[in-house]
Amino acid sequence: MERARIEYILDFENCHEGTKTILLNKNYRSTPNILDASNSLIKNNKKRIDKELIAMKETNVPTIYKHARTTKMEAEWISNQIKSLLENGKKYSNIAILYRAHFVSRSIEEIFFREKIPYTLYSGIEFYKRKEVKDIVSYLRMVVYADDLSFQRVINEPKRNFGKKRMLFLKEYAELHNCSLYNALKDNMEDNLISSTDAASFVGVVEKYSKLFKELSLSDILSNILDESGYESMLRQAGEQERLDNLSELKQSVFEFEKTSGEKNSLEEYLQNVALFSNVDKDYEKNSVKMMTIHTAKGLEFPYVFICGLNEGIFPSKHVDTEDKLEEERRMAYVAYTRAENALFLSDAEGLNYDNSFRYPSRFIFNTDKAYLSYSVELEERLIDDAKEFIKTNEEKILMPITCFHIGDTVKHKIFGTGRIIDIKNEIAAYAIKFDNAQTERNLSIKTPLERVSMLKEMEKTDFSDKTESKELCEVFDGEKQKSTISETENLEAICLKEEMKTPELKNEIEDEIMKCKEEWHIPKNLAFTATNEGCEQKEIKGSFFRSIFEKSK
Repeated sequence: MERARIEYILDFENCHEGTKTILLNKNYRSTPNILDASNSLIKNNKKRIDKELIAMKETNVPTIYKHARTTKMEAEWISNQIKSLLENGKKYSNIAILYRAHFVSRSIEEIFFREKIPYTLYSGIEFYKRKEVKDIVSYLRMVVYADDLSFQRVINEPKRNFGKKRMLFLKEYAELHNCSLYNALKDNMEDNLISSTDAASFVGVVEKYSKLFKELSLSDILSNILDESGYESMLRQAGEQERLDNLSELKQSVFEFEKTSGEKNSLEEYLQNVALFSNVDKDYEKNSVKMMTIHTAKGLEFPYVFICGLNEGIFPSKHVDTEDKLEEERRMAYVAYTRAENALFLSDAEGLNYDNSFRYPSRFIFNTDKAYLSYSVELEERLIDDAKEFIKTNEEKILMPITCFHIGDTVKHKIFGTGRIIDIKNEIAAYAIKFDNAQTERNLSIKTPLERVSMLKEMEKTDFSDKTESKELCEVFDGEKQKSTISETENLEAICLKEEMKTPELKNEIEDEIMKCKEEWHIPKNLAFTATNEGCEQKEIKGSFFRSIFEKSK
C-alpha cells in the first residue's frame, strides 16, 4: 500500500494552473503553549508549507514533559497527573492517552488496573487479551501446569496438523483414562493418528522446560520457548510486525518483573501476576480515560492529552528507514500534539530493554524548543549527549541508505520475475525496476529480497542470432560497469570479471564451466561478443572467455 505523499500538497500550485494557496492558520482549539510547542516541532521538517498556527484562546497552562526512570514510573506519573486533574474538577472522560504503537499501552493498563482508574481502549484490545500474548502465556502455563485450556490453545500454534479429529480422539482418551489432554497426547505418540503430526516437537519443548524452568531466568524461558516452539518464526514469516512488537513488550514485562519482584520472581509468581490482568472483564464506562493510537486520534480533540512512550525506536518507530518516513513520523507527532485543547503532557522512560539496548528520549522532544516545554525533571547532560549521538548516527544511516544493487543490474523477484533496475530512489529507499512481464516500472524497497541474475543465466535466454538482443546484453555487461557492481562474494564468473584471475587453477576451473555452459546452450564455441559503439562484433576467443566477452573495447 502506498504511503501518504506530502508532494501532492507541495506541488499542487505547480500542477494546477491558476490555483492559489490560502493558509487557514487561526486555531480555535489549542492554547498558545500547545501551539508554540507544535510549531517548533514541525519546523524540523524540510518538506512542508511554511506556516504557523496562531492560537485564538488564551491560557498559561504549560506543556509538561516528564522523563521517568522506568516505564512503570512513567505510568505512575501519568496516573498521578490524572488524579490531580480530577481533584480540580475534571472528569476521566476529558482525558486521552495517545501512543504510537499498541504495545505501549501495557504498562499504563497495569497501573490503571492497580489504581482503579477506568479506561476504554478505542483501538485494539487490552494487552493481556491479545492473541499472541495469550498464546505465549499458555505456553508458559503448559510448562508449569499443563492444563487443558492452555493445551487446546497452543497445540496447533504454529500449525502442527492437529485438527478437530485428533483433538476429539484425545478428549475421548482423557475422559476414559481420567487424565489431562497433554498426558493423553504423550500416551498416544505412537498411534498412527498422532505420529503423522508434528506433536512430538511440541511435547519436546514442554518436557524440556518443565524440567528446567526452576533453574533458568524467566527471560531465558520466554525467549527459548518463542524460538524453539517456532511461534516467533511463524510471525516473522507472515510479516506480523505488530504482533512481534507485542511479544517484544511481553519480554519487556518479564524483564521488569524480574527486576522489581525481588525473590518472588518465579514463573509461577509471574503467571499469577498476569492472571490478575487477563481475567478481568471490563465493561464500557462512559466516564473513563480514552486510550488509543495516534492514528486513531486523527481528527479528534480532547481537553487533556497525554502522549506517552516518546522514545527512540517507539516514536519515531524503529522501522523508519528513509528521510520521508521520518518526516511522516514527525507530522504524526505534530498531529498528536494538536489534539490537546487545554493541556498537553509528554513522557518517556529510560532504562534497559529486554535485549539490553538503552531507551533514549525521542528526537521529537529535542525537536521541540525547550522554551515551550516545562521539564518536570531536567535531563542529565550525559543522557542528552548519548541520545543525540544515537540520533545523529541513526539519521546518517537514514540519509545514506545502503543498496546491494546498482542501476543496470538484472535481478529476480520471487513473484514479479526477472527485471532490470532502472533507477535507485534514495528519498524513498527503493529500487525502480522494469520487470520483463510488466509494462511499467515498479518501486520496491531496498530491503525487498532480490536475487542477482548471473550473466550466464542472462545469456541462456539470449538469441545470439539477434544482433539487437545481443547488443543489449553486451551493454548491460559492459566491463567497466561490472567492475563497480560485482562484489567479491558473487559466484565464480563474477569474481573473474572484477579483475584478472589470481591463479591458473581458478582460470581453468572457470573456463571449464564456461565451455560446459556453451555446449548446453548451443553457443558456437569460437564466438564471443563485446560491446562497441557500433554494436556487437563476433571475434575469436583469446585467453579468458569472460575477458573476451566483457572487456570493454578500446
